Amino acid sequence: MECVAYMRVSTEKQAVEGNGLDSQKRDIENYCRKNELVITDWYIDDGYTGANMDRPGLQRLVNDCSRKRISCVVAFKLDRLSRNMIDGIYLIEKVFQKCNVTFKCVHDSVNYDSPMEQAYTQMMAVFAQLDKNTMMLRMRGGMLERIKQGYWMGGGNLPYCYSYSKEQGILIPIPERAEQARKALELFISGYSDVKIKEICGFKSELVTRNILTGIVNIGMIPYKGKIYQGKHEPIFDKGRFNLAQELRKTRAKSRATCQTEPNLLTGLCYCGVCGCAMRYQKWTNGEHKIYCMSRNKSMSYLPNYNANCDNSLEWADDIEKQVEKEILKISLNLSSYKPKEKATKLEIMQSQLDKEQTKLKRLYNLYADGNDTVLEMIKESESLIKTMKANVLSESKSTANTQKKEFVYENIKKLADVWDNIDKKKKNMILKTIIDKIVIVNGNIEIQLKNF
Repeated sequence: MECVAYMRVSTEKQAVEGNGLDSQKRDIENYCRKNELVITDWYIDDGYTGANMDRPGLQRLVNDCSRKRISCVVAFKLDRLSRNMIDGIYLIEKVFQKCNVTFKCVHDSVNYDSPMEQAYTQMMAVFAQLDKNTMMLRMRGGMLERIKQGYWMGGGNLPYCYSYSKEQGILIPIPERAEQARKALELFISGYSDVKIKEICGFKSELVTRNILTGIVNIGMIPYKGKIYQGKHEPIFDKGRFNLAQELRKTRAKSRATCQTEPNLLTGLCYCGVCGCAMRYQKWTNGEHKIYCMSRNKSMSYLPNYNANCDNSLEWADDIEKQVEKEILKISLNLSSYKPKEKATKLEIMQSQLDKEQTKLKRLYNLYADGNDTVLEMIKESESLIKTMKANVLSESKSTANTQKKEFVYENIKKLADVWDNIDKKKKNMILKTIIDKIVIVNGNIEIQLKNF
């Protein structure tokens, strides 16, 4: 019978302890030889954890099973397949069994032929995960103890200003980077922004600059799981200067937030006439603003109507604002001749007619109650008429309410020409948002689309 073999090893330590790829391969080959199995392919994950299924060898194995290319899989132990109970059971029940693939382990009994064997296999998966969890707890406990002693145990990228001494277990300052970072700190205290410091010091990005200037590793501390520990490594920043920089950062952030509370005149109203994407203000080098299509910003690809090829031009905000103000004030003057329709009178008449018909119906009810059966047909006709009249009154009421709202808006728009120059920018923006649906801009030309009142 033909079969394929799956092997996994996560660390060099594991290999040394006897579960390395060579050891697994030897035992798998001996097992297959005794059981008359012929290995046609090897699926190997070297250096991958068994805590999840994100492994190239395993993914290839699953895909080949799904394509009916495999009839039998052999593994060293069940925990080589997965150390996660759910993943292990999923692979056996939802992949191997579903695809009619026989799964065998050299050192674990895996059998789904009976409820007892099924339970046993599932227990093996449980113990594999328990073993993994226990190992992780031991590792975390040992790691925390080392950190408390001041040693560096963080994974991922090293802090910008440090290298790592494996022998000592501590961070070692990189002289030229440390000097560069100290220069950056003094520039920040002097009032320079992260962007400007990035340009002066030659950092890769604004984020790198910010991480250097705010990283407590640089004052000799080690952050871990939300807590801070004293490290054994040499700090590159004076603690007092570092704390001053953090206070200044908070103050400047508050200042920026205060400055940004007042919107620009057309904030939230402008849309690109080329691609339909939203447009925004951007402060220019001379202190003035331009309005540009958000499709120019590659990080905004999630926006509706985003078009990376949009060629709409950037426009000076002042020019667009003047055009909008001119058009709005023109609308204001034109509405001065607007006279509202007399809707209330019609509604009053309809309501009066309904009241009369309801009074008539009451009289008919009294006659019927006194034994006058001849009015029964008249009652039915009156009830039907009242039902229709009520529907008409309701419809007219809604129409009248909309008219009143429209008149209210129009009356206030008519006043704009007289008060516009005395309103602050925030209130102007609020007023424009009540009457304008959107402002469409195409290469300097605008189209104001009013809301339907």
